[in-house]
Amino acid sequence: MARSPRPLPPATAAWCCALLLGWLLLFSAAARATAGGPAAEGPASLLLDSRPAVPVWPAVQVLPDPAAQWSLNDVLATPQRFQVPTGTVSNLGRSASVLWLRFAVEVPGALPVQRVLQIDYPSLNLIDVYVLSQGELVQHLRLGNQQRGADKVMPARTHAAPLNLAPGRHELLLRVQTQSSMVLPITVRTPQDFTAHESRSQVLLGIVIGLALCMLIYSLTHWITLRDALFLDYALLLAGNLVFVLAYFGLGAQYLWPDWPALSMSVAPMAVMVAVAAAARFMNAALAVWEVSRFISRVLQGISIAALLALGATLTGLLDYRSAQSAVTALGMVATIAVLPAAYIRARQGAHTAVYMLFGWAFYAVGAVVTAGLLRGHVEPTFWAQHVYPFSLMVEMSAWMAVLSLRVQAIHRSADRARLETETLRTLAQTDALTGLPNRRGLQQHLTAALPQARPQQLLALYLLDLDGFKPVNDRYGHDVGDALLVAVGQRLKTQLRASDVVARLGGDEFVVLAAGLPDESTAQTLGQKMLAAFEEPFVIEGQHCRVGLTAGYALAPLDGHTADELIKRADAAMYAGKEAGRHRVQRGGRSLATA
Repeated sequence: MARSPRPLPPATAAWCCALLLGWLLLFSAAARATAGGPAAEGPASLLLDSRPAVPVWPAVQVLPDPAAQWSLNDVLATPQRFQVPTGTVSNLGRSASVLWLRFAVEVPGALPVQRVLQIDYPSLNLIDVYVLSQGELVQHLRLGNQQRGADKVMPARTHAAPLNLAPGRHELLLRVQTQSSMVLPITVRTPQDFTAHESRSQVLLGIVIGLALCMLIYSLTHWITLRDALFLDYALLLAGNLVFVLAYFGLGAQYLWPDWPALSMSVAPMAVMVAVAAAARFMNAALAVWEVSRFISRVLQGISIAALLALGATLTGLLDYRSAQSAVTALGMVATIAVLPAAYIRARQGAHTAVYMLFGWAFYAVGAVVTAGLLRGHVEPTFWAQHVYPFSLMVEMSAWMAVLSLRVQAIHRSADRARLETETLRTLAQTDALTGLPNRRGLQQHLTAALPQARPQQLLALYLLDLDGFKPVNDRYGHDVGDALLVAVGQRLKTQLRASDVVARLGGDEFVVLAAGLPDESTAQTLGQKMLAAFEEPFVIEGQHCRVGLTAGYALAPLDGHTADELIKRADAAMYAGKEAGRHRVQRGGRSLATA
């Protein structure tokens, strides 16, 4: 009979669906690419009416300048070179290092207007904005992440330029230079809409960064307390991704390093290199990949080393921005592809760690695919297309946080097992193997705890007991009966005492009883007589009636001594004195008796 196919695990199915969704988003965006051809003699004008935001791309014409040799006058002298852009809206991908853009705006009415020209892609290095009216240059502004914070015309996360436009037609030319991709979401906004747009972006990014900081503190705290390298790897992974988000979305340049623009031009790929190096180690350790495949484990180790080498090459200038970006993207993809089989096998084995990691990858795949398509010019840079990566990253990091929670639980279980084993060994070391009563070492522990509490009105009595007639029973019926008799003696003694009292066996047929909190000596004597009377009834052991008696000597703390040795010595002297006096009696061993 044919076997029905086994369904995929839920996490694997989710990962595949999310990856498929990401590719569909990418190609659907690419399918919306606008066709184009040669430009007309002059660009069509965008009407700056009451709309809060006017997208510029429908009116844009572009002119690549790969050699970065043309000036504004050169461009104005040859306007016919401009072309209508083809491809994805507002996204030319990895284009020439310098690009000129041209568009025109029309201000209706008789009053001037104030607008903000925004290019919502912080990774652009240098942007010159030229505003011309009737062929004359009326405004020149410089933007880009190469500028120090104090030199920016507007202190914003993105590239923003204030425009004061008189009524009539104006032509704007932008010279854009970047080592990154030519992602150009250009919008002319009212000042109020610009503030609202920036506020919305910063609130969303603030939520992501706040969650990341909480998880970073959690992982570092556990690394310090537990000394487990997995938590440090997670912290480095999270820190690398956090720095990338800060750099990529312009928050770092706005708030953290406004006076070091060079950081904005290099820190993003270096941060991802740190994240890839840590992620490879984290995946290797969390999944115990070496138990599944030593080859995959070595690949992950190699990727971690390669990411650190690429980081060093970038720091020393051996790798430029684009080469570093390509290298780290390739390393990240290889790491994910390499570890997926091991994660799938672990998930099939029932490992919750692998299930959580596959679940995280499922969401991260969407953000990674969309962002890769964005950087390569296949995805339109809408608000959500640009912000999907940090949210998918946080879902992945949250899923991987569950992996750390499992690790904490495993560490606690291991500690509990170790503590239980230690307690068991300690109990065995302090317990008589035959009777289960405390042995000499266990008795010492109880004495150490009880002696400091002894007072004249709260006496501690130590009884040293020796069985009368045990040897004849042992010789007559054998050691098995003798051993069973010793166990029965211990149990009978416990039935005569309080729950707080201690019965111990020193060895052979010698027992010790500790009774704390006695008000006076007569109470101690009465307790001894009670134990003595308990042995008047014979023991029935394996069908044999065995009769043994009891001789007891005792000492009281603090009246007869303050240390365990003093009490045992005086109780022992009293017990032997009782033996010599005819046995089957209870006798106190004071100082004079011990000396004698």
